[in-house]
Amino acid sequence: MRFSDEFIEEVKSRNDIADVVGSYVPLKKKGNNYWGLCPFHNEKTASFSVYPPKQMYHCFGCGEGGGVINFVMKYENVSFAEAVRILAERAGMEVKGMEETGEEKARRARNDILKQINSDAALFFMNNLYSEHGKKGLEYLKNRGLTDETIRHFGLGFAGNNGKAVVEHLRGKGYADDLIIAAGLATNSETYGMSCSFFGRVMFPIISTEKKVIGFGGRVLGSGEPKYLNTSETPIFDKRRNLYGYNFARRARRKYYILCEGYMDVISMHQAGFDSAIASLGTAFTEEQAAMIKRDGCEVYLAYDMDEAGEKAALKAVRMLTAVGITPKRISMKPCKDPDEFLTKNGKEEFERRLESAENGFLYIEDMVRARYNLSDPEERYKCEREIVENLWMFSGDEVRMNSYAEAIVKRYGYTASEVSKLLEETRPREYASRDHLPKLTAYSPPKKPVPKKKDNVWTAAESSLLTWITDEPDIYSVVRRYLKADDFSPGSCREVARAAFELLEAGNYSNDVLFEKLEDESVKNDATGILQNSAPDIDTPEKRLAMLKDLIIKVMERKCELMGRSDDPEKELKIFNCILEIDKLKSGKLRLSDEEEG
Repeated sequence: MRFSDEFIEEVKSRNDIADVVGSYVPLKKKGNNYWGLCPFHNEKTASFSVYPPKQMYHCFGCGEGGGVINFVMKYENVSFAEAVRILAERAGMEVKGMEETGEEKARRARNDILKQINSDAALFFMNNLYSEHGKKGLEYLKNRGLTDETIRHFGLGFAGNNGKAVVEHLRGKGYADDLIIAAGLATNSETYGMSCSFFGRVMFPIISTEKKVIGFGGRVLGSGEPKYLNTSETPIFDKRRNLYGYNFARRARRKYYILCEGYMDVISMHQAGFDSAIASLGTAFTEEQAAMIKRDGCEVYLAYDMDEAGEKAALKAVRMLTAVGITPKRISMKPCKDPDEFLTKNGKEEFERRLESAENGFLYIEDMVRARYNLSDPEERYKCEREIVENLWMFSGDEVRMNSYAEAIVKRYGYTASEVSKLLEETRPREYASRDHLPKLTAYSPPKKPVPKKKDNVWTAAESSLLTWITDEPDIYSVVRRYLKADDFSPGSCREVARAAFELLEAGNYSNDVLFEKLEDESVKNDATGILQNSAPDIDTPEKRLAMLKDLIIKVMERKCELMGRSDDPEKELKIFNCILEIDKLKSGKLRLSDEEEG
């Protein structure tokens, strides 16, 4: 889907980047920039900067950067077109004037049909549940303690005792067989013909944040296998990137999510008033789901089953969430197995107390590790300690947190600092393999991740300030070009940005958007948002402005001399000599502002 250039420009003009980013991330103004904690990686010191003069953001920690549309795309995990739509609606604009290629239009139309097929199937299943054909499905849900209000709220249904009814229903609505199959609702075989994959199951519609049915989970009644069957991947459904109940939980706007294992757990939680409960979709919790929660800035409480499988799933979820900077808390539901059983037996108030007393998820998992071993056996004790310390590596990349949890383990289990230190060394992952230049372990400080080879994409503050200034005020370029060429700037991203900017400034058609179109490499684009964010000088008199401009030009020329000194050019001594003469001449004189002065 594409929008006209005029429409996109109007969307950007009506959505100031500081206002938009500030609605997602708390920002504080310092100088010309706004600063906050980066929403795209875990950090404790603000390195995320928004620069309104150029309508750009840049994180000096992880390198992410771009404009307002790019920010919404990344934060909301949506396409360019959807980000434009979100911003247009935010500005109260009517979304119109869209241009689509034939392929895009056909794909969007087909996906809309697939969603409608799922919606029609969901309505069929729900009506079927309350018919004579759905008696055993309704009985099952009622026996699980669900009210009619909850059943209808979640759109629960019953697929019927054979796989033909819903297929005939959808055919009757005019849907072709290939589309019914593409929606994930049926299969076609020589033996059985077109048949619904979910027959004999209670149905749980999976609803997107756009309130569209994108797939289903089906729970078999009786002893059939598999117990739960989910829609396979389709053009509109990816179970790794969706969460059950998320459409309701996100709108609840709580400060936390309660992460459960299954559909019934989520439904029971919502019925009891815990409307921020969510669950993964028939698979283990995924990195993509962790990223979804991270973007919402919420805490996470784990309400996984209290059996061995639940503990394994909890450990994996802790690892996934820790990787994105969230350390979840584990809700103990002992002696019950799961949230559904706990709420049935103990009620809402007791669950609230368990919620308030939830334990740090990492330490809870470590307690579960200890419970699996016979600690009176020396070999068992060693294996237990090794597994516990190995889990510390989930905090790799955050040395402060890693040390904090190592200290907690020392105090909690009576280990010594040297034991933890030694086991950290033994369990070190391959990517943290020992290097001669790394410091030796002391106490329980973890070894640092090997520092990658420094990139050539480095630039000085003077280069950044000068490029920011001339792209903010193109008239300044007519002076700068008398002293500097694009290739005088530091190699890598800085030089690429200078080349593109100088070319556009020479042509007299510089704009940020055109600049970023010229920069094809994504890493250079990200660096460009950092290079062009160094605040341009805010000086009130012409004399002071010229003095500042002169100083910046001299510093960039000095950088040029420094870079020439590192080169293998056989004539570098002569070139450095001439460069120094130019610098000395400028230091003792005035900036040449016109062709007459040049002469």
